[in-house]
Amino acid sequence: MDPANGLVLMPRSPGSRETTPQLREVICQQATAGLPLSEIALYCSLSLRTIQAIVKRATDRGHWENIPRSGRPTKLDDRAISRLNYIVLRDRRQSLRDITESLNTSIPSPVTSRTVRTVLKVDLGMSKYMAAKKPFVNTKQQAKRFQWAKDHLRWIMEDWQRVIWTDKSSVEIGKESRQCRVWRRKGERYHPSCLVPTFKSGRQSLMVWGCIAYGKRGPLIRLPPGRQKATDYVELVLAGPLMDFYVEMKEEMEDVRVMEDGAPVHRAKVSQAFRKNNSMTVMPHPPQSPDLNPIEHIWKQLKVLVNQRHTRPQNLDQLWIALQEEWLNISIDFINSLIDSMPRRALAVHSAKGKATKY
Repeated sequence: MDPANGLVLMPRSPGSRETTPQLREVICQQATAGLPLSEIALYCSLSLRTIQAIVKRATDRGHWENIPRSGRPTKLDDRAISRLNYIVLRDRRQSLRDITESLNTSIPSPVTSRTVRTVLKVDLGMSKYMAAKKPFVNTKQQAKRFQWAKDHLRWIMEDWQRVIWTDKSSVEIGKESRQCRVWRRKGERYHPSCLVPTFKSGRQSLMVWGCIAYGKRGPLIRLPPGRQKATDYVELVLAGPLMDFYVEMKEEMEDVRVMEDGAPVHRAKVSQAFRKNNSMTVMPHPPQSPDLNPIEHIWKQLKVLVNQRHTRPQNLDQLWIALQEEWLNISIDFINSLIDSMPRRALAVHSAKGKATKY
């Protein structure tokens, strides 16, 4: 405020050359009170011509507020926007250029890719994101996943804590995966049309097997190349580290179950015979369901830890040493948090009717 004339200075709108209605109100009030326009211009840091224009417009309109502005009309009407939505949903992996070309073949006035991007974001709420990679799940597998989730909805945490979660994983040196982007809205990350299905691969690599349980980090073993038969699984895993871990847990709690997926070596007669002869209780697991096995997150964390090492492995023997060291660095709290999430995982699969979930 200027002590001589009581003029209160109001700032302009941030990032704008336009004056605010509050500032125009002060200018007009001071002009009506007889303060010279040149002094008002000085105190407001505006040109005399701007002050004169503000006063004149306020006098002509009878107010100093902003008037409605029409803006530039959109180039796409509702029908064109509906067509755009259809084009994108038909194939969410399309490039912006391909989408624009397809749209321009069905509208009278062509538009640019920039316009299409704006309409996708503003009118349809779509942006391009990295596609989530999930195992391909067919209708039959969806039904099995849904039934499994339904059967385990009433399990309490004590039930989940009695399970030994097992799995094997392939680990490669310097593996890079190309990300795929799809057009989607928020909340559509796990929609079937927005996924990049993953399939089991015959890629040769270092194979490891491990297991976890609540409060425990089980053994990690290296599976020799070429020993993938059921008899090898019994010798290397069932009759060795898994059986030892199973007996250890049985000494602490009577009811213990081993979770194995539906791999052929797990279903083989020799594997079933071993479990039966050694009274090993097995927990059934639906196909294509890594989201229902918390050890999957352990593999991801293990690979991250190995890739973050100052000296990265250069051969498979070095990789195996690194894996063993980093396996011991995976915290028990992290393992427990994953097993604690099992009730939520089962509920998510049930809610999705057996389709993909965020886990």
